Amino acid sequence: MAIVSVSLPDVLLDQMDGFIESRGFAGRSEIVRAALRDFLAAQSETDGKGGLRSATLTLLYPEGYEKKIGEVRHEFTDIIQSMMHSHTDAFCVEVFILRGEAQRIRQFADALRALREAELVSATYTDVRRQGQGQGQGQGHAHHGHAHGRAPARR
Repeated sequence: MAIVSVSLPDVLLDQMDGFIESRGFAGRSEIVRAALRDFLAAQSETDGKGGLRSATLTLLYPEGYEKKIGEVRHEFTDIIQSMMHSHTDAFCVEVFILRGEAQRIRQFADALRALREAELVSATYTDVRRQGQGQGQGQGHAHHGHAHGRAPARR
């Protein structure tokens, strides 16, 4: 593992140390790795790479607009693998598991963002690309013993 030196303002370093203490990170390196992974995952949405992608999308909107949201949702059934609907206060929360072309996932998120009723639309790509990984390759995982119908990516 490479060692990298980073200069940080004292205020940011103090905030980071407080976060390490309150959230139980093992140390500065661990929190920097976690933050960088999250940052890179967020950037993969806009990095211009196409191909087959996997993502989650969280949507928050006021109760009473389910029909309008459903109309948009039905335009994207080709990429929606699963969805969950719940309530919090006077809002509906929907979480989508998506798999499809990156452009199609962006179109779905943008269509939801265009609705006045959408309070929050947050997409997170769950297949962060690693250097040398080809477009559209899934990443194998063993958290519950199966690979969801595709072979694990070679590393």
